[in-house]
Amino acid sequence: MSNIPEQIGNYRLIKEIGRGASSEVWLAEHKDLAQHHVAIKILMSQDRESIQRFNREAALASRLRHPNIARVYDYGYAQPYYYTVIEYIAGGSLKQMLKNQGRLQLAQAISIFKQVAAALDYAHKLQIVHRDISPGNLLVEQDTGLALLTDFGIAREQGRSITTTNAIMGTPDYWSPEHTHSAISVTRLSDIYSLGAVFYHMLTGDLPFTADQKSPTERSFAAPIALRERGIKDAPPDLERIVQTLLAVEPSKRYGTAGAAAVELERLFERHQADTVLNVGQLGPTLATTFESSGIEPNDVEKFLGPDLIKPPLQRAYQRAEELRQPVAIARLLGQWASQDRMRLRERRLGRLARLHKSTSHNVHFYTLRVLFERRSAEQLVEEPDRKAQSFPVERERGRWEVSLPDPTGFEDDSGGRVALPGSTRVVVCAPCKGQGTTICPRCNGRQRIYISRPTAQSVANTAAGATSSRGLANAAATTSSGAGSAARPAQSSSGSLAATPSPVGERVLIPCPECSGRGGVTCAACEEVGRMIQRRIFSWQRKVATLQGNDDLPNVDEAWLRRTCEPEVIYTERHQDGLRAEWSLVPFLREMVEAVQARTDDHTRIVLSELSVSFIPLTEIVFDLGEGRRGPNLIRLPIYGFNNVIHSDWRLLDWQRVIAIALVIFFFCIALAALAIALLL
Repeated sequence: MSNIPEQIGNYRLIKEIGRGASSEVWLAEHKDLAQHHVAIKILMSQDRESIQRFNREAALASRLRHPNIARVYDYGYAQPYYYTVIEYIAGGSLKQMLKNQGRLQLAQAISIFKQVAAALDYAHKLQIVHRDISPGNLLVEQDTGLALLTDFGIAREQGRSITTTNAIMGTPDYWSPEHTHSAISVTRLSDIYSLGAVFYHMLTGDLPFTADQKSPTERSFAAPIALRERGIKDAPPDLERIVQTLLAVEPSKRYGTAGAAAVELERLFERHQADTVLNVGQLGPTLATTFESSGIEPNDVEKFLGPDLIKPPLQRAYQRAEELRQPVAIARLLGQWASQDRMRLRERRLGRLARLHKSTSHNVHFYTLRVLFERRSAEQLVEEPDRKAQSFPVERERGRWEVSLPDPTGFEDDSGGRVALPGSTRVVVCAPCKGQGTTICPRCNGRQRIYISRPTAQSVANTAAGATSSRGLANAAATTSSGAGSAARPAQSSSGSLAATPSPVGERVLIPCPECSGRGGVTCAACEEVGRMIQRRIFSWQRKVATLQGNDDLPNVDEAWLRRTCEPEVIYTERHQDGLRAEWSLVPFLREMVEAVQARTDDHTRIVLSELSVSFIPLTEIVFDLGEGRRGPNLIRLPIYGFNNVIHSDWRLLDWQRVIAIALVIFFFCIALAALAIALLL
């Protein structure tokens, strides 16, 4: 390029070493410092958006400090070009390496993956999404194998973006499904997908889809082509699963972080590289013809919850598993266990006699899911008198689940209370009194007067005479009664009927109604004479706590006994507001608990707080035999539980010669006692 200056700043341009859609990268040397080389990226486009992106990339990349991210040393403008001075890596891009070499060895591919994963996790923690993970943006140093991530030109920083809504950016061959929607749909999980596509390319020398799908618009984004179909037949069995997880179409089914995938790849490679076939006659414990050993088997807890797991206990578990892959360590453990028997009944030579066949390790997980349910009743209409005639704010009427309640402080039952729906308050005419404030008196029915009976002077005299006559009749009846056993009978008239007391005769008088004081109406009980009612909608709420527990269900493992015997180590405790975290249901043994919780929710009940706690106990199962001529089954499966390496007593591991000898001693001792007793009796 004749229009490119020979020198930019303090650097002399030597040769072009790379080219992009809108820029060129040149190797440059400091004009005064010999052998001080840098890469200078020169923006060739002059449009406003390209300049804005170039400036933003330089500002963003200059803040990043990570050993696997290319450093930005300087930035400036040399008319008519903007430029960035970048760390120079002697070797070139991964794209060039793949073009020259084809597929890479597994160890080399994993090494590059781990380094780029570390750089991505660092950027993601800073809320930066790269959005263009591809071999062209990965540099690999020729001598050391150092891998560096570069080109943050279209990276998106949370809260800042100059990307238009419908723009699609990145390198199409390494796009995630989200890339095809729009650039703003791309997340950190999209970067992980793209890194998985790069890893697939390193392993196979090809892309994870068929030739007829290479156009992004035609790609179905189904599961990637299996590695074995690409000719990778000597790969570890779990490698396929890791690749499939990285390239999952659903973002939620991918690894939560790139580092989680890197850790699993590293463990996989270590197991793959370990020598699992040992010859008989080797110094140390006796081995079968072959001895297979493996570290902790991959599990769904680490796969789906990996980014949030507490690492130290897991590291201890992996260290323990690695130790129990060693025959010498297993033999030593068996010997120590046998020697700790106070009765000396266990086979003391167990560590030397055991012919080891296999050693496998697992983590047994225990789950505790606490949930705080909030129940809100159906809305009810209530009214009260409008005594104060106060004003109420004019606002949109909200539903009951739109109303904010006090945040829960923890997992505690709360009796709750009643809450009025904002925007539902209104003033209405009192229905019972139609706004009059009074209602018709129920006693006089609005006529203001009522009739009552009032006695006259004649009725009073008749009443007094009737009372005297009644007393005389009663006395006569008592005097004339005679005869043994005769019953007293009431006085009767000549006609044989009872004498009646004369009824008073009164008069009906019209008086003012005492209930309404003659007004004909009373104060309305509903509005209390105001004539208006305040009407609002309310609901009642309360909160209840539920706790569910579960565990992995492994064959031949009594998880309840295991939890009582060994102390579980907590590796995960996460709270979540308003529902459950999506990744919890991805763990198979958790899914049933999650579904049980979700079944208790409905239109009236929701989850306002949830917390999942996961603990684990490491377990190693060894398979061995005791050689020919030993009692019991040929193969013995012996679990070793927990960090304290607890071993169950097993009758097959007894020293049978000693057991029989002790039994004979006891038998003859009993015979001798019996003989002595008989002699004493005779």
